[in-house]
Amino acid sequence: MNTKVIFHCLGISQKNYFMNFVIPITILAILFPIIILLLVPSVMEGVLFLGVMLVPIALFAMVIIYPISSLEGKKKEIDNNIHYYITHMGVLATSQMTRVDLLLKLSHTEAYGYLAKETGRIHALIYYWHVSFPVACRFIAQRTPSILFSDFLDRMAHSVQAGQDFREFVLSEQTVVMKDFVTMYQDSLNSIDMIKEMFISMCMSLIFIVAFAIIMPIITGMDSILLLGGAIVLFIGTEFVILLYARSKVPADRIWHTLEIETTADRRIKWSMPVSLFLCIIVTGIVVPFSKLPTTIMFATSLTPLLLTGLIARTEENKIKRYDNNFGAFIRSLGGAAGSRSGLILESLKELISHDFGPLSENVNNLYKRLRTRLNTPRSWEHFAAGTGSNLIERFATMFVEGTNVGGKPALIGDIISHNFMSILSMRKLRYSSASSLIGVLYGMTAGIAATMFLAVSIIAMLAKMFSNVSIPDIDIGISIATISATNIPLMTTMLMIMMVCHSLMSAMLIRIVDGGHHFNTYTHFVGLVWISALTAELTIQGMGPLLGL
Repeated sequence: MNTKVIFHCLGISQKNYFMNFVIPITILAILFPIIILLLVPSVMEGVLFLGVMLVPIALFAMVIIYPISSLEGKKKEIDNNIHYYITHMGVLATSQMTRVDLLLKLSHTEAYGYLAKETGRIHALIYYWHVSFPVACRFIAQRTPSILFSDFLDRMAHSVQAGQDFREFVLSEQTVVMKDFVTMYQDSLNSIDMIKEMFISMCMSLIFIVAFAIIMPIITGMDSILLLGGAIVLFIGTEFVILLYARSKVPADRIWHTLEIETTADRRIKWSMPVSLFLCIIVTGIVVPFSKLPTTIMFATSLTPLLLTGLIARTEENKIKRYDNNFGAFIRSLGGAAGSRSGLILESLKELISHDFGPLSENVNNLYKRLRTRLNTPRSWEHFAAGTGSNLIERFATMFVEGTNVGGKPALIGDIISHNFMSILSMRKLRYSSASSLIGVLYGMTAGIAATMFLAVSIIAMLAKMFSNVSIPDIDIGISIATISATNIPLMTTMLMIMMVCHSLMSAMLIRIVDGGHHFNTYTHFVGLVWISALTAELTIQGMGPLLGL
């Protein structure tokens, strides 16, 4: 791995990193066990000794892992914004802005994160250090963590050096960079299938560990609750690690807008959560003390009110998807109409309000009314984007306004935005398809886990009932009758339902990570998975009861 790239991302020289971080942490790692040994010598035994020795190892690992994780984070941040960046550059290039001013404009766009910072460095090299444009581009290309951005900078440096018109280059790069982005996005979608297989395989393996923890005390005489608790912690911990891995691999493609304007949809979602929690408390207060429902059904019933928040978030999210489907046609029509009217956006929009843009029509009418006041054009477009709730519309509408305000050609701007918008939308649809297939797999797997776990509990309950009145012999017969008789079946059932609730939450969060939706949308599948767990568990218990004589 190129150390030049790593320390460029950290914003610190290699020498300073070693002086300020590596050496102090190394000294601390060496001195820590010595100090502990001198101050508290009694802890340097057994498990505590192992814990003390793990601290220096963790410190050394942190020194090595932090630069690499920082590099990967910056790389992902650039790759997740490169398609917006090239579209924005193409929009601004249709005006008479110089190359340097265009870079300055892009570097001030906070939404690009580290990509804006890298662009600012190129501008600083050109403007303050008087480095030539090609040399500045190549300097950053050799140090940026993203291969996509590095290749783009190399091509831009070569284009400028060869004397190609900058506008022609940027317009031609729309296709090149978007194809690279689509390839990268498709690779990420392929990783979703790998994550799905990993999640299923690990869960299937861990099921046997939990089932073994339920059955093992019969043979060994160990505390069944302690053994089951450890197995459950291992099960949930492994799922959580896979969840973090999935989050690092799946592209961050936000659906909801980031504007500070609070819409009706935002208020509905915001207030639905306290209402859902209040209803959960009320239902739990009624079901637990006064109901004779089985423990499994009690869990599901108590969490059901969360479905309210999930359904509201899901409904609003579906509206956003419909707005996105119609925005490409709208912005292309607006750009074409404005191009034929010498860039007059308001007059062009007046002609378009009579057209049907599906669910977007009402938002277009509201946009026209706001623009007609001639008070604040950018703010009017922000309200338009907030009204749709879409992050895509927010970002591309902002580009359209900026491009037309600096004298860009509306028709060309509309074509660029529309084409790239539809490319991104097609990738999103593939992502939604992957999420849909994942949903079916997780629901089926959850039912299988619940059936396996509660089948084991039913067997233990049968053995406990069988040996409850049997006197304990003085000889070893291969099983621990005392352990079987003392098994707390209700507590074991409760622990397994807690495990299933945690598994349902992890599965719902995995679905949310894959489809990129609102985090409140998690509750829809969370409640559904909990109910699948509860019903499967209860059917298993009731179905196996007569067969096992319970």
